[in-house]
Amino acid sequence: MSPQEIKSQNLTKIYQALLKLLTETPLSDISVSRLCRTAKVSRTYYYHSYHSFQEIITIYQTNMIKSYLRILPHHTTVNFTHLMIAYFKLMQKNAAETKLLVDAGLTSTLVKTFSDVYYFLIEQQIIISPSKRQDYNDYFVSYMSGAVINVQIKWMEQGMKDSPIKMGKMLNQFFFGSKK
Repeated sequence: MSPQEIKSQNLTKIYQALLKLLTETPLSDISVSRLCRTAKVSRTYYYHSYHSFQEIITIYQTNMIKSYLRILPHHTTVNFTHLMIAYFKLMQKNAAETKLLVDAGLTSTLVKTFSDVYYFLIEQQIIISPSKRQDYNDYFVSYMSGAVINVQIKWMEQGMKDSPIKMGKMLNQFFFGSKK
């Protein structure tokens, strides 16, 4: 197994262990020792690789979203609506996990993850939006990330009745005034 595969495997183990512990224990009561025992990884690994539980979540979810987005049509760029449709399809599959993180008070970690992925997509020139001037504006990305996560939470609370397609179109209209 390559070092990258081992690193990915350990990240998955520690992330899954953290989720398991969050079903039983408030975040503030989870110790690094308990997390490492549950994940069957060393404390040295944890301290060498991560600074916080939130960092584990951000890295894992960022990797998950990037992997999922690779299935988008193989065009060089994707518009915002298609990005949001893909995002809501993925979040529909991971709703229980997201609810667990929200209930644990980790909404800001989800916002950071979304921001990180959005910046990555801009840097890789994968996403195009109707307003390129706003793409690199830190305030806009912060505003958009918080809004998308809050809309996602409301969507989940309401039973995900609207389709990911409708959510993608709706968010595009909210941000850019376009239904495309």
